[in-house]
Formats: sequence, structure tokens, C-alpha cells
Amino acid sequence: MGNERLKAALDPWMRVETWHTFHPLDEQRFHLALAAAFEVVGLPAEALEFETAMLALARKHHGEVMLHHIDAIEAYAQLAENISFYLHNTRA
Repeated sequence: MGNERLKAALDPWMRVETWHTFHPLDEQRFHLALAAAFEVVGLPAEALEFETAMLALARKHHGEVMLHHIDAIEAYAQLAENISFYLHNTRA
């Protein structure tokens, strides 16, 4: 799997200044980005793969990465993994 393709899938969500705020619109953008990301990485997906891509995108779009950004990245990456396992385990 290409990390560049994963970053491209997550970019529409992470380029928005409020990506890390858990606002309902950011949550919606996150879920749409996840759908695109799962097409790239397949199911199930690993949190570490998402963390790496998210950290690179946070630096690219927002410069310095603060502790609250890292906390959000860890939370969103774990959520991505959890959702991927749910989808993988409930496929017909």
C-alpha cells in the first residue's frame, strides 16, 4: 500500500483547520475520508499506518504539531482501525 495514496485519501479532511476538533462537520469529513482510505488500504487497516499519514498531513497543512494534535491523531487513527475491523468482520 502506498502511503501517498493514503495521505491523498485523508487530505480533504486534514487540510481543514478544524480537523482535530471533533466538530460534527469534521467528523463527517473524517468518515468520508475513511471511506476513500479503505479503498486504498483495504480492510482491516492498522492504526499505525493512519497515524503516520495523519502526522505527515498535519505537518504539511498546519506546520507545528502540538500535543493536542498528536492526541487527536492517535484517537482518530485508533477509530479508523476500529471501524475497519468492524467493516471487515461484518461483511457478508
